[in-house]
Amino acid sequence: MDIPQHVWARGYERPSPREPLFGRYIRVNLSARPDLPSTFDAIAHMVECGQQASEVVPFSRVAWSLVLLGVEPTERLRVTEVQEAYLQMWDRHPDVWPKIKRREGVFSVWFVDRALRPFLGCVCEEVPWDVWVSDRDLREGRIYQKLLAEGQPPILMALNAVHASELNELWGARTAQQAA
Repeated sequence: MDIPQHVWARGYERPSPREPLFGRYIRVNLSARPDLPSTFDAIAHMVECGQQASEVVPFSRVAWSLVLLGVEPTERLRVTEVQEAYLQMWDRHPDVWPKIKRREGVFSVWFVDRALRPFLGCVCEEVPWDVWVSDRDLREGRIYQKLLAEGQPPILMALNAVHASELNELWGARTAQQAA
């Protein structure tokens, strides 16, 4: 499958060979209003291939973070359309979630505005449509702070995608220019 240009990924390297956790970040720029079903089909394909690649490392786990750019908090209809497309992705690709769950993976979704503030997110552990949480900036919200304080490595990896230092790195600057 060809991956469209508005979808790209980055991996997180383990700090030591004994660390069982990998991280995969998929960034999606929705500014140009791409076709949502084909966009999410590409995401499902990337996740499936990433899960297969992780299986060569015994006892490894992968935490996935999907970062969605190009949609603002005021665009409520568009936010709903993207959420629906995300849910439909799992319906169209029912074999992907069991592979994530079998490897004890965490999947998270973050909408990030032009100011690089995550305003809506979902950390999915049980099913791919767990409860969505929103705040002006999720990093300041009670739920985010609680999860961060718990210090569970898979959760921390999922949260890393909305951590200020992660958003301010080079890829964040790239996406800010693309979203403008």
